[in-house]
Amino acid sequence: MNLARLLSLILLVFLCACTAPATEEKPAPGINIVTVIGAIHGQHRRSDGYSLSILKAAIVRFNPDIIMIELPPERFATASANYEQFREVRETRADDFPELTDVVFPLRQELGFAIVPVAAWTQKIADDRRAALAQLEKDSARTKDLAAYQAAIAAYNKAVGGRSADPVFIHSAAYDSIVKARQEAYDKLFGNDLGPGSWQNINMAHFQKIGTALDEVKGQEKRVLILFGALHKYWFQEQLAARNDIQLRGAAELFAD
Repeated sequence: MNLARLLSLILLVFLCACTAPATEEKPAPGINIVTVIGAIHGQHRRSDGYSLSILKAAIVRFNPDIIMIELPPERFATASANYEQFREVRETRADDFPELTDVVFPLRQELGFAIVPVAAWTQKIADDRRAALAQLEKDSARTKDLAAYQAAIAAYNKAVGGRSADPVFIHSAAYDSIVKARQEAYDKLFGNDLGPGSWQNINMAHFQKIGTALDEVKGQEKRVLILFGALHKYWFQEQLAARNDIQLRGAAELFAD
């Protein structure tokens, strides 16, 4: 092992020791610990308050055995193979998510957690959704619906204020409530038009993969981190709360000073 890698490992061990929560409720035997971290994708690169280094520190603090990520399995296979060979992800979809390219893949080399891809998006779903939205924008009969959604976005922006890159706020019940109001308005107005790409349907498809992955480690006392776009967080947490084989923990404490 070269000196640089050794020093990196020592630093990560130090971070885990120094940033771990002072007290942590111990789950019952056989229970997995699960948390959901909401990512802000490209905004991580432009944010001081929720930078990639802050996200990295939160992940190190949680010390996961498994990270479930927002990539479809086939995209992950390409990204993972590229990273193993070139130390670069080199996958177009993953490149949109610096939380993966700059944080998760490099950290896997240091911490040794498993990465499980759980996104259900396909190119066809994305293309069909884009085409349906383009048609909706041209349909004069849906002008009121489009205006209603713009009003929901305005209400969301006002409620969030300047906190869209504040990780403690993003991981609060208040944020989840604001996002839920916006996204449910969207789904009520356009869900029937978007088919598999609707908000409800795509989250159901994502969560089916998450649930299957959790079933595969049931009873193993693993620490599981689900890392997805922040808008998805409330939806996943609501489903996770119904499981009796996990202890669901909020992620806000991972970002506390």
